[in-house]
Amino acid sequence: MSESTERNAFVVLKALSLSKDSDGNSFPVEAEKLAADTKLQPGTLNTVATILVDSGLAEWRQWLGTSPFHFGEINLTPRGRYELERAEAGVHENPTDDVSAASLPPSPVGSPYGFTDHDWEIVAQAKGNSRQLNVVLGYQFVSDHYDSDQLKVNLEDMFKGAVDSYQAKPGALKFSLNFRALAAGYGEHLFNEIARDIIAADIAIFDTSDLNPNVMVEMGVALTWGVRVLPIKRKGCAKPPSDISGQTWADYSDSAYTFADPDHGEKVVRMVERAIRKKG
Repeated sequence: MSESTERNAFVVLKALSLSKDSDGNSFPVEAEKLAADTKLQPGTLNTVATILVDSGLAEWRQWLGTSPFHFGEINLTPRGRYELERAEAGVHENPTDDVSAASLPPSPVGSPYGFTDHDWEIVAQAKGNSRQLNVVLGYQFVSDHYDSDQLKVNLEDMFKGAVDSYQAKPGALKFSLNFRALAAGYGEHLFNEIARDIIAADIAIFDTSDLNPNVMVEMGVALTWGVRVLPIKRKGCAKPPSDISGQTWADYSDSAYTFADPDHGEKVVRMVERAIRKKG
């Protein structure tokens, strides 16, 4: 996190820590009250809250009608209280330091090249938009195992069908699908964009048929940030020889036009439902 974002994160954690019962248990603070207590603008508070939630330092509840905030209420987690105490202890050891500038333990890095406040704002906006499901695809751009263009078309159609099936259910939430393939190539600016798109996603699909190292790095970013991951591969291709192989895999044929599991379609519908309900 940048210095300004880190300062704001400390301010928010400090404000949340004051909301507790006589036994020291945290209880939620409404977004409007938190904004008033911290004097942070809604956009800034949304960004900081997203980072704290993604880092496990806070948890929020989201519902419709909380605009301009991306959440209705938020509270400190036990980990958040512990990390705040660690940050404050560091200041007490150096009394000349300003408590508002205390450094929080680092959250998982967005990119090895570092994220700017603008990057985090984009992530926060995507995560907080409950009217849009963000799905990204990581894959090798030229492969002997599939036709790249057809793979993208088939997977997007698969998710469009899953969204339609879910929204046909009584009480389903209404939202649009934003499906995009991750950018090609690597370099400082481009990898930041790739990492940002992954962290902002609700579901990330990775085709590992070629055991492509770049795809494995991208999947690692998704798993580190708790993004819902769907690894896929052409039937007959080997699983990666690593801990990632513990993920549930979906085998396909004909450039992902057909999946081996007869229940695959319903599983994707359930994945879509869980992902969108998590957003509120």
